[in-house]
Amino acid sequence: MSMFYYKAKKGPDRTVEGEIDAESRSDALAKLEAMGLVPLMVDIVRGSRRTTGRHSAKASFREVTMFTRQLASLIRSGVPILRALAIIREQTEKEGFRWVVGDITNRVRDGASLSAALEFYPRIFPLLYIDLVKAGESAGKLDVILDNLANAREREEDIRRKSRAAMAYPILVLLIGIITVFVLLAFFMPQVIGLYKDFKTLPLPTRILIAMSNFLQATWHWILMVIILFFIVFHRISSMDKGQSFMTAVLLKIPLLRSFILETEIARFARTLALLIESGIKIDRAIELSAGAFKNVLFKRELAKISAGTVEQGVPFSEGLKKSKLFPP
Repeated sequence: MSMFYYKAKKGPDRTVEGEIDAESRSDALAKLEAMGLVPLMVDIVRGSRRTTGRHSAKASFREVTMFTRQLASLIRSGVPILRALAIIREQTEKEGFRWVVGDITNRVRDGASLSAALEFYPRIFPLLYIDLVKAGESAGKLDVILDNLANAREREEDIRRKSRAAMAYPILVLLIGIITVFVLLAFFMPQVIGLYKDFKTLPLPTRILIAMSNFLQATWHWILMVIILFFIVFHRISSMDKGQSFMTAVLLKIPLLRSFILETEIARFARTLALLIESGIKIDRAIELSAGAFKNVLFKRELAKISAGTVEQGVPFSEGLKKSKLFPP
């Protein structure tokens, strides 16, 4: 028996954490689900601290996608899985991920399945990934599942890149505009104010500009501190479930942003659900895992509520989607 540290959802609003004894990570997940919890993270405990192999073990989204694509290609070509993992390890440039691939190779060599070896790195390989690998192992079509998974991750990466590019231009224009106005009022205007000293009466717009310039000139350092503090607080709040839900609810009230957010999140969910069902995952488990595709807590809660009121009650899943305000007809 091993000790596992976990974080899990208990109901729509509560996150719990603790430790549980289990034979393996799969056994720990099963026990947590039997307790009515939705696992978010499960790590093995060695000694008095949690580990996922080495603490320095890291991998980017792109590295995992490349690993998946290479493994699928090698297995499809008839290369034994141990040899395939060894080849990928030799070709991996980043030291941290190379160590992870090496450790996975050793575990498979010792008799573990690939999915069981991946379970030791939950921060690199999420539950969705591991469940798909298990399905591929059970069905004897691991190469097909890995290929589909690599395709899905590449599409996700492409969408992320396009989303960042689409948002970068308007944000850059806005920032340049704000900085330009700030510099003009705080540093340029004071130099031309002297030209208006001989005027007895100035137009109202001119007086407003002069007042704003004087204010910014006297308090610009305080304003800068407030802006920095605002972004720090904003980042902290956005990392909390309640803060993230509140901000999403506000953004969804803006028509243009609402359309962008809904289309992005729902498309990601639909692709993930299709991949899981196509891979042979049962619908209830597929919906649960697909919730992880949502980047926002508000959508995850909505999907959990829909699932509880439909699939778990024997009602068609589509009926719950129709009643939801987040999923369009």
